[in-house]
Amino acid sequence: MTHVVTGAAGFIGSHVTERLLEDGADVVGIDNFHDYYDERIKRDNVAQIEATAADSGSDFRLVEGSITDDDALAQLPDEPEYVFHLAAIAGVRYSVEHPVPYSEINVLGTAKLIDSFDDAGKVVVASSSSVYGEVPLEDLPVSEDRDTAPIAPYPLSKVQTEEVTRMLCGNADVPYAILRFFSVYGPRQRPDEAFTKFISMSLAGETIPIYGDGEQSRDFTHVSDVVDGAVRAAERGEGTYNLGSGRRVTVNDMVDTLDDILGGVDAEHVEQPEGDAEHTHADVSKAREELGYEPSIEFREGAESCVEWCRRMEAKGIF
Repeated sequence: MTHVVTGAAGFIGSHVTERLLEDGADVVGIDNFHDYYDERIKRDNVAQIEATAADSGSDFRLVEGSITDDDALAQLPDEPEYVFHLAAIAGVRYSVEHPVPYSEINVLGTAKLIDSFDDAGKVVVASSSSVYGEVPLEDLPVSEDRDTAPIAPYPLSKVQTEEVTRMLCGNADVPYAILRFFSVYGPRQRPDEAFTKFISMSLAGETIPIYGDGEQSRDFTHVSDVVDGAVRAAERGEGTYNLGSGRRVTVNDMVDTLDDILGGVDAEHVEQPEGDAEHTHADVSKAREELGYEPSIEFREGAESCVEWCRRMEAKGIF
């Protein structure tokens, strides 16, 4: 079997790629190494993917290019078994100031990608919990049947990505699964995301900024649980699924956990920026029932894996 992974050099994409290689599949990845963050992180991810491919005996080929570029798309298989579409320009706050690329890359790129295949066994598309917008605390956990209400260009682009997927896959009679990820964390996370940012700043002796009072909460979901959910969705699911941990952790609790693991961190409260929801919390009962999805990584265990990776990046001079 040959699968396609978009965003293969990125955070979630590199983990999905390695899982598929370990399972014995061949993978063709595509990534444009967007300068949203340090390219060296993605290059390190690719090196680990190549090592996994060598150990597993599976084949990995990387296309360096954008999902908006016809020449790059032409280098992908015409009839892949599964397509894991994880490429996107991310960042809720960044999208408020730079909205245009989100439509160009996330929405148009998805349409061009799906249209480029002669056939595909299944298309699995990454979406985001941010599509739900600001959900009142009393309405949590949120299920997939809640109306979407994006409050920034990034989640708006994800709503549109979902609609493009439903339309094009439906017209072509290609099965699909849309996965709404909830605050994914773990090794290889983007450096602007809370875990990596807080850990790298602490290792450098800097003060961590806590937005607002720190009582905002997230359904932090470890990347290994998300990868397992994505593979399960490819194998047996169809429709839209929340992939979360099913628990909420406040930012203050996250900082306390890191303080304990690192042996002390400095933090200060600063003004909260626009675009972020106050709380997120996934109802994962649909994924549990239809996919057999069962998040298993405890929060502290996941935080320790982040610290270990950040220390490795620090030793390499990347952080």
